[in-house]
Amino acid sequence: MKVRAWGLGLGAWAVLAFNIATAQETKSVKSGVYTFEQAERGVALYKQKCASCHAPSRFTDADLFIKPYAGKPLWEMFDVISDSMPEDDPGGMKPEEYAAVIAQLLRMNGFPTGQTDLPTSKEALSLIIFEKP
Repeated sequence: MKVRAWGLGLGAWAVLAFNIATAQETKSVKSGVYTFEQAERGVALYKQKCASCHAPSRFTDADLFIKPYAGKPLWEMFDVISDSMPEDDPGGMKPEEYAAVIAQLLRMNGFPTGQTDLPTSKEALSLIIFEKP
């Protein structure tokens, strides 16, 4: 009986240790999650694909843009925008283009640039938390 209990305890410890070792930590948009160059690409795309329907002030408005995403993974913003925009061609842009537009939106809100482009995968974007500026 002691051997079995020992084995179960060891097994539980191994699972816990594995989960701790493989768990990835989240980071904030305040830590620089996009590059200057990526945001610059986003400016051109924004002008071409977004500006005809969305004034820039819409994306710096606390109630319209900040509050709905505050405290949530950046994936939620990416998912909504990439599924529904542009209005005349929802989902019609490449994932890298959507990421560039979001990088520009982050820059418009004063979030700092970093050393790597904003990713496009659900897994990576789910680890980045959108916070109020």
